[in-house]
Amino acid sequence: MSRTVSPPSGARTRRPQWLRAASRHLRIYAYMWAWFWGICVLGIVVATAVTAVASGTVNVSIVQFVRQGPLVWFLLSIAILVATVYLGPHVANGMTRRSFVTGGLVAGVLASLLHAATGTVLTLLEGAVYARMGWDHDTTPGAEFTEGIWDTGLGPLVLDYALATLAGTIGGLLIGITYYRLGGWWGTFALPLTGLPILYTMFATSWSEAPFVPWDVPTVAAVLAGVALLTCAAFAFALLARTVTIKRSES
Repeated sequence: MSRTVSPPSGARTRRPQWLRAASRHLRIYAYMWAWFWGICVLGIVVATAVTAVASGTVNVSIVQFVRQGPLVWFLLSIAILVATVYLGPHVANGMTRRSFVTGGLVAGVLASLLHAATGTVLTLLEGAVYARMGWDHDTTPGAEFTEGIWDTGLGPLVLDYALATLAGTIGGLLIGITYYRLGGWWGTFALPLTGLPILYTMFATSWSEAPFVPWDVPTVAAVLAGVALLTCAAFAFALLARTVTIKRSES
């Protein structure tokens, strides 16, 4: 009587390399997401309470300053670390550069969308609180009301957040791998090019027309150009990472 030999349990459960890389990167992004938004929420609550007590009203969105300020640059710094610190150990453990690229991009996109969803929910929640308190959910302080992107609908709000967070993450991956591959001097010289998706997205897809946007860009054109730049940045990251020489670290 013949007996069927089952493959080792490790062979049955082994995941693709890119999925393992994505899982590892997502754990990093999720940990930093919790810390970042925990601090931001605390700051938003304190700033709103202090402003309400001091002036009796709050007529400007506090949440918007997270998008316009630390969010993109925070994601940029985390993505740079991911691209430069985890590539060497990834390859040293027998995995391919291609799987690192795929896993890194998948994790980066998912993390960006998580941040975009969080920012969207907080913006809408802030608007509900303002409406209940009789405050203007405004983009600029003062008596004159300036419409925010949240007043144009949920779709534009989500799209704006998504473009901003993707610019930070994908731009960070590209900048990080450029420094890793070309070194400090050439990596710095390349910043006007590698940082273009971030700078463009920050300036051409803002929440108010003036004075933040220095030129008149139609909304559809600005969004399409931003998507095109992000696609090019992701493609450039893949090209640089798939043939990069792994640097040897010695203790």
